[in-house]
Amino acid sequence: MVYCGKPSKGCSNCRERKIRCDQREPRCGQCEKRQQQCPGYRNLVDLMFRDESSHVIKKARAKARKRGTPTSGLEPGTISPETETRLSLTPEPPRGKRSLSLIVPTRPRVSSSPAHRDDDDDDDESWSNNDSSLLMSPDSGSWPSTPPMALLYNLAPTCQERGTAYFFSRYVTINETACHQRFDFVYEVWKPSLVPDRQVDGVLASMTAVGLMGLASMTRSEEMMEAARKSYGTALRLTNAALTNDTEATKDTTMLSVLILGLFEMMAENTPQTRTVKAFQEHVNGAATLAKVRGPEQFRTKAGVKMFSMLCQRVMISCIQKEIPMPQALLDLREEMNKTLDPGDPRLQISPLMYECLKVRCDIKRGEMTEPEAIIRRLLGIEDEFVKLVARLAPSWHYRIFRVTRHHPAIFRNTCHLYPSVWHANVWNATRSTRILILETILSEIHKELQNPLPRLSDPSWFVKEFNKAKRQLERMVDAICASVPQHLGLVNPVDGSIETASTPISSVEVRETPSPPTSPAARSNSTSSSDSPAASTGSNNKGAHSSPGPRRWPTGLTILDITKAKDAEDEAARFMLLVSATSTVVWPLYMIGMSSVCTDEMKAYAVDRLRTLYMETGIRQADAVANLLEEHEVEVSASSSTLSAVEWLVKEEQLVLLTEAEKVNMDLANRILV
Repeated sequence: MVYCGKPSKGCSNCRERKIRCDQREPRCGQCEKRQQQCPGYRNLVDLMFRDESSHVIKKARAKARKRGTPTSGLEPGTISPETETRLSLTPEPPRGKRSLSLIVPTRPRVSSSPAHRDDDDDDDESWSNNDSSLLMSPDSGSWPSTPPMALLYNLAPTCQERGTAYFFSRYVTINETACHQRFDFVYEVWKPSLVPDRQVDGVLASMTAVGLMGLASMTRSEEMMEAARKSYGTALRLTNAALTNDTEATKDTTMLSVLILGLFEMMAENTPQTRTVKAFQEHVNGAATLAKVRGPEQFRTKAGVKMFSMLCQRVMISCIQKEIPMPQALLDLREEMNKTLDPGDPRLQISPLMYECLKVRCDIKRGEMTEPEAIIRRLLGIEDEFVKLVARLAPSWHYRIFRVTRHHPAIFRNTCHLYPSVWHANVWNATRSTRILILETILSEIHKELQNPLPRLSDPSWFVKEFNKAKRQLERMVDAICASVPQHLGLVNPVDGSIETASTPISSVEVRETPSPPTSPAARSNSTSSSDSPAASTGSNNKGAHSSPGPRRWPTGLTILDITKAKDAEDEAARFMLLVSATSTVVWPLYMIGMSSVCTDEMKAYAVDRLRTLYMETGIRQADAVANLLEEHEVEVSASSSTLSAVEWLVKEEQLVLLTEAEKVNMDLANRILV
């Protein structure tokens, strides 16, 4: 390879006219004055080198002939294939195709600078005639593979390269079973930049910061942690600078930088968690404001839709923490986005129900809804909407239920669900998690009110019935989540990689063995588990599936009013960020079932074991921390034996009718079910 000097930066029109090009974007001023179409600017890095292998070989042969060295009978100017293979770094390309030199990433644009030199000369003309032999730009849609000889060079990666490599391995190219914060659309928005441009590449700085933070967390390296903070500061400065520019602020790259920076706040360590939550919320608020500025135009690309969906997820998490409803501006934008999606996608109906749940939580926290009966009836209405939604799901969303014939530590009670894909399982479990919060809140409110010496329920017997119905539905939810875990962990898959819900035979499904340690002996039970399938959700009782000796305690589960079950504000912030920062899609569902009021010791042991296994096999620390939380979790509130007397007293006080002996027996049965 021969260095050929610095080529001209001007466009081809200015080079042909031998005039100075001002290199303005998107087209130069000279072309604009002449009302010509500006062809754009060349990639200078591609022009700095050219393959001189043939020329060097010819010179070597000429010298050899002068010294009398035999030329193996070849004609002058010809090269033997053996010699060319030995001397040339780049194999000869097939005839008629473009030849490539070294693989050097190219930058899509050349930044303008006030001081530049116009180097138009004879070499400039020769370069312009040889453009077809240069390396293709990534913008042209052809990014060539690395030549074999280039693989011989083993350069030590820089700190920045290690950070970006970690980011891509964890958040871009990773399998869908391992991460829900996936930026697999990154190449639709951003292209790799060259060294001179990296100082102004906010996306690259953001990715480096997140990657180095992950590496520092894994290796416990203070030096790498410091490098992560410096990269974060650089990314923050570049992103803020882009936000002050009206043109740059609405670009996809700016939104991508903001979303990646939000990841950094989720992962931040060695800082008070309350401060981390505040920083995370500030990033979310900034991203929400940016989404409003971008408007409906951001939904023209798939990447724009994905980024907005990711933003809505984070905004909802922030609203939960701040106890406020979803911003109306984002809800309006989501309506615009829904117009670009498939009308049959159930997520279009799931999200509004989740937002409605958030609004109920906000109304209760603000004191706008205080009557227990109003709260219960409103939550029952949302739950009914979820039941109808599940019943309307298309067959392509259904899953298969099957049992394994021998014990497997990753399968709870030998029952497993197989979904069309892990993505479908994620949507199902997101729905179940929301329903669990609703059902736990219903159970908690009814039980609390029936324990009250002065209950305010209009028809206590009806609410006892709803209590038992909600409890059975809750048991189906946690069982279904347990049955989905094996596929989430990549242990259960169709042999051919696909499943037709109604026609795929069970024999075509395989369950892989796991290298994880076995679960506790309690998990070896052969009892059956039920599900929340469309058919089961309409009436199956599943009596006795969660029965255990001794009195039941109530309530203990997570509710829409208490999602973390924390002791104080600092503990709540720590748990909140722990759950939010978990990259695996299965951590939150396992936490939900482990904290559920219907969770048995057997189920809790299974959840803890799967979280520990996830930590051992993937290194996700949040999984181990959540397992510790579940192990430490104990039932705090026990149901007293005054439920019956409270209901009986209420009926007598209102002087409706005297309780007959038969009614007392029925009340006694209801009370035993309650406790």
